[in-house]
Amino acid sequence: MKKIFFVIPVYKVEKYLHRCVDSVISQTYDNTAIILVDDGSPDNCPGICDDYARRYDNIKVIHKQNGGLSDARNVGIEYVRQIAAADDYITFLDSDDYVSKDFSKTLITLCEENGCDLAQCDYEKGSGESFSDTVIKSSIVFKSGEDMLLDQRLKSQSWAKIYKLHTFDNVLFPLKVLNEDEFTTYRAVYKAERVALINKKFYYYYQHPGSIMDDIAKRLKNNPHLFDWLDAYKERIRFFEQESKPQQIMRTHEKICTDVILRYCEQMYLKKNDRDEALVNGEYIRIYREHYKLMRGRKGISLKRRLMYMMFYIMPYSAVLPGKLLGLRK
Repeated sequence: MKKIFFVIPVYKVEKYLHRCVDSVISQTYDNTAIILVDDGSPDNCPGICDDYARRYDNIKVIHKQNGGLSDARNVGIEYVRQIAAADDYITFLDSDDYVSKDFSKTLITLCEENGCDLAQCDYEKGSGESFSDTVIKSSIVFKSGEDMLLDQRLKSQSWAKIYKLHTFDNVLFPLKVLNEDEFTTYRAVYKAERVALINKKFYYYYQHPGSIMDDIAKRLKNNPHLFDWLDAYKERIRFFEQESKPQQIMRTHEKICTDVILRYCEQMYLKKNDRDEALVNGEYIRIYREHYKLMRGRKGISLKRRLMYMMFYIMPYSAVLPGKLLGLRK
């Protein structure tokens, strides 16, 4: 029976940590291990982690100096590499989030029965203490990792996925950047011979004041990490140029365009004095027009999306009201 390792970075989340860890302890899949990486948390989290380790044999605690989310994940990855088999599974869970009791069993079964190296589920976003009762018809898609990177349904986030450990060979998260998942996840997906996507929500992405993603638009003004996301995509383009993958290159140019639309709209919702300089000086529009020209030849873009991209190219403000109504960060 394959083992799944949950790598959970821990920093200043004592209010949420029990809920997170308990959701993993409650998994219906029997062979789980929990790696709690205490990233120098100054609150009661280190003691909470140690208490769990005393009570449960499958929980390991690593205490370290504060180095940030990426550093904590990397420490967890390196530890798992030392004790796990290459076809065991690894997954990442943020310590203020939680998972459904069927997260592991469902995704591992998908992988084991269908020869997949990676599986992604859908996620619920909000501030609830439990998943909603919404019932949807289950839909499952299988593709190679290379082809899945062209699919709009593949998310960039490292969480809400399980990975065969070998997909993280020579892959680590970059330190001291925002948007660290954009630098990393695609490399693991590309290494996967087959990937499964299921539309069921087994991961809860908890939103609260003080979280990394909370109100991120207001944090961009004068932020030295303003363009980390763009650096990640440029690195991705270079990667696929070396691999001679033109469709994946064009898909990355398309992702730059969709991110520009998202960031432009979020900034336009703010008061003028709160907006970041890249919007004010027209840098977003310049970036968009450069990359729009490089992604237009990509196969598989729906007519609806092509119209959206064209309208933003002609009249950027046209995206603001639809973005407000539909909600961009989902």
